[in-house]
Amino acid sequence: MDEMEQAMVPVLTYGILGPLIVRRGEAEVPVAGVRDRTVLARLLLSPGDAVSKDQLIDALYGDSPRKTASTQIHGAVKRLRYLMGAASIQTDNGGYVLVTPPEAVDANVFERLVTLARTALRAGRTGDAARDLVRALELWRGPALAGFDGEIFAAEARRWEELRLAALEERIETQLELGRYTELIPELHVLTANHPMRERFAGQLMLALYRAQRTTEALRTYTDLRNRLVDELGVDPSPDLQHLYEQILQQDSALHHLPEPAFTPQQLPAGLPSMIGRDSELKVAMMALTPQQRRHLPVVVILGNGGVGKTTVALEVAHLLTGDYPDGQLFANLGGASARPARPHDVLGRFLRALGVSAPAIPADPEERSELFRSLSARKRLLLVLDDAADAQQIAPLLPGSAGCAVLATSRADASQFHSVTLIPLQPFDAHDARALLAQSAGTERMAAEPAAVEQVIERCLGLPLALAIVGSRLAARPHWQISKVAARLTGRQRILSELREVEPVLEWAYGVLDEENRSLLRRLGLLGQRGVSPWMAAALADISVPAAEERLEQLGEAGFLSPTGVGAYEGLTYTCHDLVLAVGHDRAMKEDSPEERAAALQRSFGALLSMSDAAYVAVRGGHWGIVRGAARRWLPPEPWLDRLPSGWAPVWLESQPARIAAAAQQAAELGETEYCWELALALFPLLESGGHFELWRSITDCGLAAAQKAGDLRGEAAMLYSQGHRATIRHDLAEARQLLERSAELFRGLGDTGGEGLALSDLAAISRTGGDLYGAEKTYAKAADLLSQAGDRAGEAGAVHGIAKIYLDRHADWTARIYLEKARLLVHSAGNLGLEAQILHSMAVLDAHAGHLDTAETGFQNALKVIRSLDHLVGTAFILVDLGALQPVSYTPLTQP
Repeated sequence: MDEMEQAMVPVLTYGILGPLIVRRGEAEVPVAGVRDRTVLARLLLSPGDAVSKDQLIDALYGDSPRKTASTQIHGAVKRLRYLMGAASIQTDNGGYVLVTPPEAVDANVFERLVTLARTALRAGRTGDAARDLVRALELWRGPALAGFDGEIFAAEARRWEELRLAALEERIETQLELGRYTELIPELHVLTANHPMRERFAGQLMLALYRAQRTTEALRTYTDLRNRLVDELGVDPSPDLQHLYEQILQQDSALHHLPEPAFTPQQLPAGLPSMIGRDSELKVAMMALTPQQRRHLPVVVILGNGGVGKTTVALEVAHLLTGDYPDGQLFANLGGASARPARPHDVLGRFLRALGVSAPAIPADPEERSELFRSLSARKRLLLVLDDAADAQQIAPLLPGSAGCAVLATSRADASQFHSVTLIPLQPFDAHDARALLAQSAGTERMAAEPAAVEQVIERCLGLPLALAIVGSRLAARPHWQISKVAARLTGRQRILSELREVEPVLEWAYGVLDEENRSLLRRLGLLGQRGVSPWMAAALADISVPAAEERLEQLGEAGFLSPTGVGAYEGLTYTCHDLVLAVGHDRAMKEDSPEERAAALQRSFGALLSMSDAAYVAVRGGHWGIVRGAARRWLPPEPWLDRLPSGWAPVWLESQPARIAAAAQQAAELGETEYCWELALALFPLLESGGHFELWRSITDCGLAAAQKAGDLRGEAAMLYSQGHRATIRHDLAEARQLLERSAELFRGLGDTGGEGLALSDLAAISRTGGDLYGAEKTYAKAADLLSQAGDRAGEAGAVHGIAKIYLDRHADWTARIYLEKARLLVHSAGNLGLEAQILHSMAVLDAHAGHLDTAETGFQNALKVIRSLDHLVGTAFILVDLGALQPVSYTPLTQP
């Protein structure tokens, strides 16, 4: 079955809240046989965890296992795999694991819904809680694990029954709070009959009867329960139930509604002891909300990404204005950044109760609640603080009806949806305010001692007050820590997430509001893990055109995930992606993208680098001459992007790439993408050969060599040995160079790669020439030239022929040397290799100097210098300058011969 067919197969779901049942989509999967059902039921008690054979035998046979029990367990697992799929049950250390997501088991869904309901209750969303509890209880089809008699099943069944009854009690409680007492009475009669000693059901029935004006029946319910408890257990009802009985006897009004507050509502949470920065924002908010002659309700909305300090500013303003709003301050966290934002209906209920409206008098209809709230607030001077609003629609029903009131809201929503309000956008702290916030905790002396570390902390915290406050609290709690230690802990994807875990939900929320295209790109950027982002690389990661990538990067920048850094080296407007953002992107990629999707994205990124480096190599060398190439797949965008690059772009681009390509090669090695790894290690060859990057040259080829050897890729190994040998030759580490190049030539020869062998031999000939073995060098150069000619590498052949010419220069056989130089010049001219052409021009100038044609020699040196400088080739430039400086009107002796 291929991947598409597997994706279309419905997921298995399991039910243990009642008789065991397995479904594939809507169809039931019949699990016959006591053994098979028992084994599956035991695995379902620990989904995702290994269950040993002994545990399965104990579940099936208890204390009397059969001799064939192990075999029977194996047979049951085999039959279950046949029914449910081979991958549904996996073997683990002699036991078995049922592989299924938690939501595929009804018991897990039940627990999740109950948890959601309790969260909703704590947030005052009674209606949501009631709905979640109803959905949870509807999952039950009978007693849990019905039909299984083993001890473990009985214990689990008792536990689940207690959870069910607790959820049932909570569901009834929420429905009582919602005023549905009449419809609950029949159900509660049945429950008290089935559970005669369960006091909470009895208390709920008493309250429902009392609210339905059936006081006598409510009192009789208590009396009946008390008599049973005394007769059968010798105890009285609980103090809570006795108190409820007394309230009913006294017809306590508290049973009908909440008591009216004896004070003005002052619901504002505490603000900060001292406020850092935000002076201009505070001034705007105060001016907009300070009472004055006005005709319309003032509304201020503070906007910004999570962690930027919106709530802090809002509370600072609100506390400064409390004296101007004597009728109270109402506060609500609207939960806009959560999965389930608060409903205006529920928030209005809380506000109305805070203003003294009894529960029965609060309308159920949302519009009627808004109307009542506006009527009450019309006669008051109230300040409403609505924190974390999802959008303007969530705020609208909560607005008072009087210009004497004021509303201060915070939101992460887009500014365009708010109209006729004062908008105050907040940005991350600048360096000055960020340092001031850190100084509150760390102290100015401590910060003054490590200014560089302070700047690193600010940068790695994105200037977010939340992140800076977290770091500040850590420094305050650990006065012996250096700030540089904290800065070091804020590096790397996983470490920074661990250190700033409180900030992660902020970024997760911002990630969630992106559209899928931008979420996908952010995941791939996190997967790549490089801070510098260009449209070219983004296009490769997303497999889209470069203009489309530019648009997505701009949108991610507007959303606060990226910061523009300027125009990059011919890759468009570049951006910086912070480590914290990369960490979140990587985390989401690992959770949301398949391994195949992740691998494909990274392969495209490697292929994009190789495409650019191929083009740069051709621009510098005139073609793919003098280098070994592999078959790693290149990536190109749909539009002819590379064709539009201006002349002279290649050296600039290559100079900007060492860190990126080295990181990509290392990443390719870690992923087992061997050919990508060693080809990337060769991608910088023209830059590395020009000098100034010898440590990078060694490290990147070490990475490629290790990857090739691990994978048994002989061609990759030969290519890396050649590159390292070429490096050693340039550095005049001749013994090391000879060893590396001889092994490279041997490997190329065994593979039948004439081009690779020719390149290695050409460098070996240069070593022999340097060592004074001119005969051996000429012989090796000749063989190299023949091999390279066979391979069609004209530039490589030109290099070998040039080497022979330099040997004849050494012998002062100028006429023969000129013949070889002319041949080399013709070859290199057809190849278009500017670097080698500069070397040949250099040699011809030396030859002219030998002949005493000093003016011609000087012109030749200048021409060679012009070409080599256009390539930023430091080593070649140095050679030519030395010989140009040694040019004398008397006899000329060259100081160098490259």
